Amino acid sequence: MIIAIWIIAICELIRIVQNGIQVLSMRKEKGMRENAYSEFVKSLKQTDKEFVKRMLEEFERKDA
Repeated sequence: MIIAIWIIAICELIRIVQNGIQVLSMRKEKGMRENAYSEFVKSLKQTDKEFVKRMLEEFERKDA
């Protein structure tokens, strides 16, 4: 019985570490997500033609 409790405790500690890593990762990427959201909202305000033109210009700049 004691061995089972120790195994459960170890598994819970591993789960806590995994969850902590995920939370830290989410906090680190918060700025990037907010930027992506704002860019998405900006793209909704453009016409399709303007959006495609802007995307093609960005791809050309990255390739050059």
